[in-house]
Amino acid sequence: MSRALGPAEGAEGAEGAEGAEGAGDGAVGAISVGSPVVRPIGVSASLQSARGETWYRGNRWPPENTEPPQANPPASWKTNQIKNFTPIENSKVVLPPRTWSVYHFSIVLLSEFVQQSGWSTIDLARHLNRANDEAELKELTQLIEFRPGIMAEAVQQRNNIPRYFQGLLAFSKASHPSTYFVIYGALRVAQFQVVFYKNQFQRPRPSQLSPNLMPPIEVPGHAAFPSGHATEAYMLANTLKEIFARATSATIVPSLPDPLERLADRIARNREILGLHYRSDSEAGKDLAEKTIAIFKNCPTADRLFTHAAEEWIAYTK
Repeated sequence: MSRALGPAEGAEGAEGAEGAEGAGDGAVGAISVGSPVVRPIGVSASLQSARGETWYRGNRWPPENTEPPQANPPASWKTNQIKNFTPIENSKVVLPPRTWSVYHFSIVLLSEFVQQSGWSTIDLARHLNRANDEAELKELTQLIEFRPGIMAEAVQQRNNIPRYFQGLLAFSKASHPSTYFVIYGALRVAQFQVVFYKNQFQRPRPSQLSPNLMPPIEVPGHAAFPSGHATEAYMLANTLKEIFARATSATIVPSLPDPLERLADRIARNREILGLHYRSDSEAGKDLAEKTIAIFKNCPTADRLFTHAAEEWIAYTK
């Protein structure tokens, strides 16, 4: 994990955050794309030589010499009148927040989520109670033959789940900023939920019970149930469905919910093919996502972001 929030392996290994932003500010389990911003300042040359000199004076920052050298010193640099880190309106941050990173604002949304009731009492035990380990392990063995066909895809989905949904719907932070902020907030909440419930159930990974599975990538360092990738993928699908519902989906893309869920199905299934999850892990992740989105969409700031996100999509129909 190179920086830390993130998609997929966020709860499933916490490897990614801030997706397309390049994960430049630090993180939770972050998407590893790009590098932190670095701005070295050295000694540059003045634009002209001073009177009587045949060499150029050096300037650090702030400049030690005037331009041209030996000119009258300039008036002090005027500072602006900024009073807030990001624009505010009626004591609330204007959405989408102009200056916040997606990673840090996702924590704001998570802080509201944990103040809601019901997030810690979701019943997932029924998925385990009806699971048949032997039958599921047999199925996973049969799925091994599909690994070559999905390997490159599954590796990308380890920490780039949001990008698959962005590719499906052709949106970005630049085109749909509120949508972008709310899906990364939803992703953070999904990761939080996953590790909370994984710690409760402590289900061993399939490869711990059946060595012949031998996953082709490193097994994440946490329990199997529920599947983090399934939870995150279905959480993103449900988040986008909520946005389109508020935008009156009939006028946006009538058949949209199906491709969204099918993509989430595929992401979850790929983790089973790798031998990292039982089918019942994925089913529990889907259930957890459905119950979590019902809580998340009612958090005050998330609710506002959903409304703004819907307006972004409506704007493209005019």
